[in-house]
Amino acid sequence: MSESTCHLCGLPLRFSAVAQAIDDQSLRFCCQGCRMVYSMLLESAQVKDPTRFKETDLYRQCVAAGVIPANEGDLQRINAREKQETQANAKPIADGETVPDPSGTLALDLMVEGMWCTACAWVIEKTVSRLNGVQAASCHFSTDRLRCRYRPDRVAPDQIRKSVTRLGYGLRESGAANVGQRAHRRELIRLIIAGLLSANVMMLSWALYAGFFTRLSSDAISKISLPIVLMAVVVLVYGGGPMLRKAWFGLIHRAPGMETLVGMAAGCAFVFSLYNWLTGSIHLYFDTACMLITLVLLGKILEQQAKSRVRRDLDSFFALQPTKVRLITDASPAGRYVAVGQLAAGDRFAVASDEIVPADGRVESGAATLDESSLTGEPRPVGVRTGDPVKSGARVIDGRVTARVEKVGGDTVLGQMIAIMTRSLEQKSAFEGRTDRLLRWFVPVITTLAVGTGVYGVMVGLPINTAMVRAVTVMVISCPCALGVAIPMARLAGISLAARRGILVREIESFERADSIDSVVFDKTGTLTHGRWRLIQIECQPGFQPTTIAAWAAGLEQSSDHEIARAINAYVRNQAITPAVATDIIVHPDGVQGRLDDKIVRIGNRGLAWGKGLPAGDLTEESQETLTSRVFLGVDNRPAATLIFGDTIRPTVASMVGALKRTSRDIHLVSGDGDAAAREVGRTIGLKQARGGLSPSDKANYIDALMVQGRQVAMVGDGINDAAAMARAHLAVAVHSGQGLAREAAHITLMRGDPAQLLDFFPLSRRVNRKVAQNLWCAWIYNLISIPIAMSGLLTPLVAATAMLLSSLTVIGNTLRLVRRD
Repeated sequence: MSESTCHLCGLPLRFSAVAQAIDDQSLRFCCQGCRMVYSMLLESAQVKDPTRFKETDLYRQCVAAGVIPANEGDLQRINAREKQETQANAKPIADGETVPDPSGTLALDLMVEGMWCTACAWVIEKTVSRLNGVQAASCHFSTDRLRCRYRPDRVAPDQIRKSVTRLGYGLRESGAANVGQRAHRRELIRLIIAGLLSANVMMLSWALYAGFFTRLSSDAISKISLPIVLMAVVVLVYGGGPMLRKAWFGLIHRAPGMETLVGMAAGCAFVFSLYNWLTGSIHLYFDTACMLITLVLLGKILEQQAKSRVRRDLDSFFALQPTKVRLITDASPAGRYVAVGQLAAGDRFAVASDEIVPADGRVESGAATLDESSLTGEPRPVGVRTGDPVKSGARVIDGRVTARVEKVGGDTVLGQMIAIMTRSLEQKSAFEGRTDRLLRWFVPVITTLAVGTGVYGVMVGLPINTAMVRAVTVMVISCPCALGVAIPMARLAGISLAARRGILVREIESFERADSIDSVVFDKTGTLTHGRWRLIQIECQPGFQPTTIAAWAAGLEQSSDHEIARAINAYVRNQAITPAVATDIIVHPDGVQGRLDDKIVRIGNRGLAWGKGLPAGDLTEESQETLTSRVFLGVDNRPAATLIFGDTIRPTVASMVGALKRTSRDIHLVSGDGDAAAREVGRTIGLKQARGGLSPSDKANYIDALMVQGRQVAMVGDGINDAAAMARAHLAVAVHSGQGLAREAAHITLMRGDPAQLLDFFPLSRRVNRKVAQNLWCAWIYNLISIPIAMSGLLTPLVAATAMLLSSLTVIGNTLRLVRRD
């Protein structure tokens, strides 16, 4: 093969080239399919002579299936498809950002059914990670999601699925809600059957226990015991089958979980009872085994219902992504419904009443009233007309609009929010990580303790029946379900409640961090003020014209995303001024520099634009609520013009500052604008600590100075221009401006764009942290008290199972109180 043709199919490398080193030789392929198929052919038993791989059935089947191209037309279609799939398949598990994937792996995203606690997720993750060909795996209890990256030439998706189903867990594709409902009904039927049979086993067992007080004939014992044994077998096999399967595979994979303790306890009680039954003894504990399984099934159902209730807001949020869109084309001017995946930037779509906006775009015709409460938490309807932006996930209340697509899929506001929320749900705080590590040692320790209790009882002369009952009781009462769900349930509730208020939680530790904040630092522009600057006047030096200055300023700011840049660009659009073409653009912390008409032109603060030797002072006041800000433009270090912009303070800011002061928090204001303007804004809203003229690095140093004093500082800004300061803060809060959601360096984002949302988040964080602490104390106190009591023989396995269920329900009920209060 030549360097300009694919090493597999021989087609020219006209559209793209994929390189891979195989056997110390660098090979080039026309598409990912050819690269994967070539690797599979080399490892296939069909290939005796590597130079004759085109004669194999595998090669011909791949061509027929369209995996590899048969001609250049196929190649062009495959390359177009791969570009669309790259974004979906090149997402690392840890951070959810789309990056090129050099390892040749594919992503698999599945929903797991039947996880009872975080130990289940750990078992699944370790099992999948050990498969040959799986490069990374991550399983999360909070989201019931398994995500992994695998090499398709080494392991098939079905092998990954089978490795999980063999553990006793169910799998379904992400988003297949109806399958999850069927699984819930299946588990409910399992509980009902197990409960009815266990009740009958209990009643017959009471009749059998009469033999301890009166003499029963062998025939009577046999007739009473036989139905007990048969019903117990059904309960153990049908009701406890999935749990026993998980327990067994947890043992052989050296990853025991809660099911291991319950399975061993129920299994020991059943086997011991079966032995006694065969020897004619009436010391039967089939009722114990049956009720253990039934109570655990009941606890699982109740936990899943509680989890579903807590997730209700998140599920409705994730369901905002429509599956179909009314695409408008020249052939279908009225629009026709197609799969939303076919929508691309530049396409036109229509939405009408009760429909969901499928992509971010801009209205081209029509008018409508939108409900954006799911995105921002603001219940007030928003009216849109020609030229206004629309966000994916917004619901049309009334009207009809036609819009031009600007962003689709994961690039939309909704797509970015879903990716961020999914990532935050899958994170673990430092404390939760320590709890999970403790749980991994908990089961082996408790098993050893239970066996030791039984052995010690026999050694001190207890009957073997009594010793066995004590061992079983210790295993049952020590199940770490309550400890395993204490943090995830409260965390899930917190993220759900924050989303309901229009607060996007990016880092799960935000709740812990917010509770300790004693100082809040606000940026001015775009945070305390609306940040919607308007260029209201251009003051020119002699020899310069306003239109020329505006064209130069727009040329320098064409690629910028700051509010000032947007105001300049909006001004030249409205005035029909063509931006100048700037070259050699350099972005400084205080402005922008470029070359225009063989001149060095700078725009920014006075020192950058006009030179260091000129007098300072760059902002003036028009009124208490309307501020004017001056930006300077210089040519070859000489003054050329002053651009005057206007902005207004948000109406909720003054009351928010007063409320934060009443909570004994220290409030600061920092700004890159002039010191006079910063102090004027501070005076207007009741702040004494206000400083202006600070560069991004100065703001970061300001945060550092407060931290050195022992302060726990929250920095509130736009998340992009204030990234340096926010990275230094204990809690970083971004006030969303509709731009660059994925680029915001923040722990939380206020999607409504109103800093007053902090008054919602701070109390919520206190409530979430309080519930986490209460849940953990409840779980630990339960285990510390119950295990010694069980070892002493004061409890029976049935009482232990009931206590275990009640401890889990206590944690779940306490978390539900957090949701009910909202």
